[in-house]
Amino acid sequence: MRHAAWIFLAGLLLLACSDETGGGDGADAAAPRGERDAAHNPAPSDAAALAPDAAPVGDAAVAAADAAPAAPDAGECATDDTCGDGRVCHRGHCIDGRRCATPEECPAAQVCVANLCFPDPQATGGIVPEPDQLVFTFNDAGDLVQRTTFLNNRGEAPVDLVDIHIEGSNTFALENPPQLPLRVAPGRQVDVTVAFTADDRMPENAELVIETGAGAPARVTLRSDRKVTGGQSPCLRVAPARLDFGQVVRGHDAVRSFTLESCGQVPVRVNAIRRGRSIFGELPPTFQLTMPPPFPLVLDPGQRQQIDVTYSPRRAGLEGGFWEVLSNDPANATQRVDVSAIATPPPLQEVELHVRLAWNTDATDVDLHVLAPNGQMWTCAGDVYFSNPQPQWGDPNAFEDDPFLDTDDVDGFGPENVNVQAPAPGTYRVLVHYWADHGGQDPDATIEILNFGQVIGRYGPVHLSNIDDTWEVVDIDFPGLAQRPLGGVNVLPRGNLCGGFGP
Repeated sequence: MRHAAWIFLAGLLLLACSDETGGGDGADAAAPRGERDAAHNPAPSDAAALAPDAAPVGDAAVAAADAAPAAPDAGECATDDTCGDGRVCHRGHCIDGRRCATPEECPAAQVCVANLCFPDPQATGGIVPEPDQLVFTFNDAGDLVQRTTFLNNRGEAPVDLVDIHIEGSNTFALENPPQLPLRVAPGRQVDVTVAFTADDRMPENAELVIETGAGAPARVTLRSDRKVTGGQSPCLRVAPARLDFGQVVRGHDAVRSFTLESCGQVPVRVNAIRRGRSIFGELPPTFQLTMPPPFPLVLDPGQRQQIDVTYSPRRAGLEGGFWEVLSNDPANATQRVDVSAIATPPPLQEVELHVRLAWNTDATDVDLHVLAPNGQMWTCAGDVYFSNPQPQWGDPNAFEDDPFLDTDDVDGFGPENVNVQAPAPGTYRVLVHYWADHGGQDPDATIEILNFGQVIGRYGPVHLSNIDDTWEVVDIDFPGLAQRPLGGVNVLPRGNLCGGFGP
């Protein structure tokens, strides 16, 4: 089993600099996945289940923070006082959170790491909300704002959500809550949306409480800031507060827009729009501002400016985060626009190489690996798998020859799929690795090879009887599609994962 939670918590402190932007291009490649013992988490900084026999978390986190390179001075913050309520200044950047000197100073189900409170998945049965604080802004009584948090299972076993409710001000309410009880598999997540309707112009506070029946409940802080409109102070209205791109096919673009409006009687200055940052990282570069105006941008009373956001997925799966809008509005100097999208693989008729893994047992974790020409298993350059779902292969200026893992099934049956839309010439090797038994029976695995939607090869079923059994399935030549079955099953040692952790 994969026990790296303490290392993960240390890694939470290694946050990169904010990208304050007028919409410039970002890096193409998404961050690789990190340690996987909390069931295939989606980023190297994702939470893992806390290991009771691990090294002291405080010492590990401090050492990691000391070893991290200093962030360039972006002028975002120098002290906590400049970040506002519920935020702290960490390495020159404001992040959601609070300071602590002892564990007792953190809220329930959080742990004190290097003087910062972080969610403790062990205390909540594995459930970690992201974000764990939802901040609402409003313009006047009666206005409606929605925010979403994602409940991630960072543990090693399924978690049952038995109750989700709000404690505190009745101006907050659940919006289309999930039907309970609901079982969340390791590595999976459930989104919960909270609606806030202002009844006056005073601040409101509440908590979203998530009961799992295993340990303390997970909690999400809900708060609204005072918002006075129509006065002599600058006022900025940002709407809508959430952009949902829906399903977007990899290789295609989708555009959504939000509006900046000067809602006071004097001009307002928009200083910048930058990528939002949480403890789990920055808004991914697949979201870009499209031809934004130059900043600072001054809007006269009543003037509006449309901001377009383009989503260009490079892999398949759920992506999201938020933009931060910075202005001289004294009541809301920083406002956020949440973004979310589900990237889907292109139709199989457009994919030259599609490799599909399935197996016949529940509660088991079997992984698909596809190696580039001359690639080696467990390497970040040559192996596409759960910890390296979209490596750069072939032409660095094209994504069509890059592989991507569109499904990582951690709890049984599959399928797991690797796609290469237009493979570069060479020989590609397909392997299957038996990662973990979560209480299920040893699996029989099968592989299908598809070319533009047509099945051109089937292999298996092959029985995997031991953890770390590796089935070397087939070599495939491009062009030509020659297939050379391999057929051997061996117990092979695991290599380092691309998140930088050991097996």
